Amino acid sequence: MSLEFRDAVRERSHIRDGLVIVDTFVNHRVDPILMRSCGEWLARELGQADVVITSEASGIAPALAAATALGVPMVFAKKRPKPSEGSIARQVISPTKGDRSWLEIKPHVLDGTHTAVVVDDFLSAGRTALALSELISEAGVEILGLGFAIEKTWTGGRELLEAHGFRVVSAVIVDLDSEGTPVVR
Repeated sequence: MSLEFRDAVRERSHIRDGLVIVDTFVNHRVDPILMRSCGEWLARELGQADVVITSEASGIAPALAAATALGVPMVFAKKRPKPSEGSIARQVISPTKGDRSWLEIKPHVLDGTHTAVVVDDFLSAGRTALALSELISEAGVEILGLGFAIEKTWTGGRELLEAHGFRVVSAVIVDLDSEGTPVVR
């Protein structure tokens, strides 16, 4: 666990309606020092890969930080209302908004890529990470692990991803206490 990042989530986040609000330092206004710390931790835990993969847009900050720490490129899957011709695409449902969109990657951006790690801002239900993993696998790239800045344990994402055989790491874990109140651990 990234202690510096965990402390920031404890002190600066707000939890409302099951959402962990980190828009002042992770996914709206980005604190580059905290993202560097988070990315370095994720890079150490995930290990060396040819590329870091994420989805547009909130996953870009932690993924770029992890890619920088690994010294490799980052590729983000673009969100589209429908897939573009020639892309590899999967439909996903946003865990926060509930709307549907397509994640797509143009195969040529993965040329020469043999191994990848997926990094995203949140692990909630795990659907986005699973869709990204399917895209990467379809392109013939081996997935070495999935890393998240923040994991919400009560949403079942880890269980879904581990059931598909993926190794999952999270820089910060938000759990529920005995009264059902989210707590950062």
